[in-house]
Amino acid sequence: MARFSGGEDPAALQGMLRQLFQSVKEKITGAPSLESAEEILLHLEETDENFHNYEFVKYLRQHICNTLGSMIEDEMEKWTADRNQGEESGYDTVVQHVTKRTQESKEAP
Repeated sequence: MARFSGGEDPAALQGMLRQLFQSVKEKITGAPSLESAEEILLHLEETDENFHNYEFVKYLRQHICNTLGSMIEDEMEKWTADRNQGEESGYDTVVQHVTKRTQESKEAP
């Protein structure tokens, strides 16, 4: 398991992941193929009404906010300023741009 900051309790993280896996186990094992199981996982947020209630998802969202939140906000502000200067694009493009810039940043942990 990847270590986020060293302060997390590995047993607690394992418990959170176990909860998530148990919740999606039936969907995945019922999939007709490996590709179908992958699609289920890729679109879990869209298809599982409980997705945002899983403790691991809550933990991961909080961790991302704490570690990358200000960088993401800065990139969003830059993107909005650029867009106001004539660039037009949809939400998906903004998300892709901010994700790419955040991944490439030397500031990212």
